[in-house]
Amino acid sequence: MGGLGAKVTIVGVGAVGSGIAFALAWGGLATELVLIDADRRRAEGEAWDLDDAAAFIKPVHIYAADYPDSAGSRVVVFSAGQPRAVGQSRLELARTNLEVLKEGFPRVLRYCPDAVHLIVTSPVDIITFAANRLADIGDERVVGLGTVLDTSRFKRMLARHLRVDPRNVHAYVVGEHGDPVPLWSRVSVAGFHLDDYCREQGLPLPDRAELLKPMLSRADEIIGRKGLTQFAASIAVARIVEAVLRDERSVLTVSGMVEGVYGLEGPNCFSLPAVVDARGRHRPLPLALNEEEMTKLRETAAHLRQVHRELGIA
Repeated sequence: MGGLGAKVTIVGVGAVGSGIAFALAWGGLATELVLIDADRRRAEGEAWDLDDAAAFIKPVHIYAADYPDSAGSRVVVFSAGQPRAVGQSRLELARTNLEVLKEGFPRVLRYCPDAVHLIVTSPVDIITFAANRLADIGDERVVGLGTVLDTSRFKRMLARHLRVDPRNVHAYVVGEHGDPVPLWSRVSVAGFHLDDYCREQGLPLPDRAELLKPMLSRADEIIGRKGLTQFAASIAVARIVEAVLRDERSVLTVSGMVEGVYGLEGPNCFSLPAVVDARGRHRPLPLALNEEEMTKLRETAAHLRQVHRELGIA
């Protein structure tokens, strides 16, 4: 099993990238953190700011650098690019951030061909697909943040209704980040299906549409108030990095290449539950879905294929 002492590079240390660096440092998840950004002074500032906390965290060497210094990283987090503005379409954002990917991703691949590459740049499923097209290192080692954060939001909403710790709610959100498919048929608590648990505890069955409203609008609400989502996404990324560094074989809804699963046409890239370990993301787990969930997943797959064609990356 892999240990924690490891080198991690973060490409793009804006608000989200710096949040990821903070989460990794505070969690003691690496012994070396390399921060790369087009604005070198910004990267230096973030590195120095974190380094000043050395007396309060586990030993970690944090520094600003350039691409050659990323060599030997076990994980590379690619978070360079523009955040989504209120009202901006994913297609508009994708055109902008594809150019950022094309400029930076081949450079980090050159020095880190053996690393697991974790894509955070939005829109994450489209950018992860494009990164897989650019790379030739195996689909399992280019993964995206996917619906890991959506799944956390779903669990939180369920937990409030069920009056339990969110960590005890077993649930998944799949599909495309930003337009997710919650798998109601797979929700369980302590071995009870959702409806059975509610009956057992004397709770009303949740109004599914009402429960989902805050989950689906949360990102826009946060962006409208503070300009971007940052902390939860950073912690979600740190969780994936931890699974890789620890060789955990944890099941997470990361984004990755999908072809032949559920009979869906490919190649494509979106989130399904999959084992994540030191090698990256394994083949998605083919959970039994109901017809409504399958229909939504087919629609997601068709939509993403159309977007790939419009962007010229199909």
